[in-house]
Amino acid sequence: NGYVTQWAEDLQSVGTFQMRLKGFRDQPVDHYGRPFYLIAESMRTSKPYCFGSITRLKSMLNWARDLFHMYPNQPKFSFIFHSQYSHDSNNRLPYGDDELLEFLKFMNEHGYFDNTIFILMTDHGARFSTLRKTYQGKLEERLPFISIRMPLTFQETYPHIMHNLRLNSHRLTTPFDLHETFQHLFEFHSNDPYQSKSNRAYSLFELIPENRTCLQANIEQHWCACLHWDDISINEPIIQKFGYQAVDYLNDLVSEYKNQCSKLILYQINKANQLKANERLLKFVGSSDKDGRIPHFRNNTFKKLTKNLTLNQTKHYQIQFETIPGHSQFELTAEYNPLNDTFFITKRHLSRLNKYGHASTCIAYKRPELREICYCSKSLNLTQKSNRSHVNAVMHNKKKSIKTKKTVTTSNSLHR
Repeated sequence: NGYVTQWAEDLQSVGTFQMRLKGFRDQPVDHYGRPFYLIAESMRTSKPYCFGSITRLKSMLNWARDLFHMYPNQPKFSFIFHSQYSHDSNNRLPYGDDELLEFLKFMNEHGYFDNTIFILMTDHGARFSTLRKTYQGKLEERLPFISIRMPLTFQETYPHIMHNLRLNSHRLTTPFDLHETFQHLFEFHSNDPYQSKSNRAYSLFELIPENRTCLQANIEQHWCACLHWDDISINEPIIQKFGYQAVDYLNDLVSEYKNQCSKLILYQINKANQLKANERLLKFVGSSDKDGRIPHFRNNTFKKLTKNLTLNQTKHYQIQFETIPGHSQFELTAEYNPLNDTFFITKRHLSRLNKYGHASTCIAYKRPELREICYCSKSLNLTQKSNRSHVNAVMHNKKKSIKTKKTVTTSNSLHR
């Protein structure tokens, strides 16, 4: 439709279209940042957050700003994604505050926001940090931030849409709703009421139901933030059983590569929770299929919820556990059926809590979706070799120390 397009992200090693994927054969947008970042990031310097005299973030923001300067009268679509300050830790996020504020002020003062929809958002919270192991970290992983600013003329012309947009900020939404909103924009001047292109999404310009459930939004139970979990003892027999079955499941996933991936062993369970009914939250009340594999949610009274849970008899548990070799840390949610004493476990309900780094390079290209699970035997051998080298060095120093002490003793005895 005549739009000038722009796309860039930093950290090319984990590129959106490259990590686990093959990227593009042809340049996907008019202004593509990847070639620049591949060269710039390969030039390692003593200042990891800078390109020359300016920060990497400022360089990216300047590039986005230049697009508006170069094409003042053409429609534009720009998507820039900066990860460096937040990918490994939240502690560096304040580094970008002043530069982002400066960018926003510039865009506003120069009138670039007058006819621009501006969206500031994240993709997810911290996934590999000590914060992720907390309740707050769990929520942040599942509830990424998004802020939408509409042009002032739009706000004045369509107050009913702004009313819906503000109310929707307090309701259950997903990235699919944002995508649906863009679809709505393509048909915005149509006289016909907008019809969603997907059964799982709403346009954010329309009012989202207040009682929308995770099931209706197609959010897996593991990722649903509208649930209440009670802490339970990690020593409960059912939790120990869950832990061992979880590790068996992980080993089954990589069984095809057992000559390359080490067999995982349960090292410890760090945390355990059980799903409980709560009258203030959207809760699981049963299964909607005969096999008990499809969860059903309902916004209902506490009394009825409890009754349904009791009749259904299935229970839901979530554990954080650690495996060796490699001390990999995971979080897993599963449904337990006491009638046949089994857990229903799927990879969709699994989260990796710490970095896997280079530990899974042996299958990184063959089966990239298993990188968070596989601990390569080669990595184990390198670790064992490193440990042996460390022990040998310690023993060598110890022998040297003993030999030195003997020499000193002999020397002192000669002087007596």
